Amino acid sequence: MAYSATLLQRWLYLAAGLRLLSVYVGLFQVEKFRTNLFPLATNQVTDLYGRTFATWTSVTCVLCIVCARNVSSPAIYGATLSSFVIALLHFTSELLLFKTMTLTSALPTLIIAGISTAWMSLGWGYYTQSSKTFIDKVE
Repeated sequence: MAYSATLLQRWLYLAAGLRLLSVYVGLFQVEKFRTNLFPLATNQVTDLYGRTFATWTSVTCVLCIVCARNVSSPAIYGATLSSFVIALLHFTSELLLFKTMTLTSALPTLIIAGISTAWMSLGWGYYTQSSKTFIDKVE
């Protein structure tokens, strides 16, 4: 599990770094956030929405870092996986249902969230099994 866990940890750190960039843009470059992320609905993206987006993204950034450091914890792993699923659902709905995004503006997030969701979903038992072994030993 060591090599695979190291790859997942690096991926989660990368995702955290990318999320941190989104936090910066949401807080300090709202116009860029507005025009680059939601080009089909710029009038709906307020400064308040930029700050709210940045706050949520900060939480998910922390989740990625905590999970990278504790990849075998089912609770942390599940919370982090959930954050990717929520991001995937949110951006997919903005693209397809609400039509506030173009494929170009949604694609980077859909790629990161999609890969992360697939990897973590498929690897759930593999990455979290070491904690089950530990719990079984304690009981």
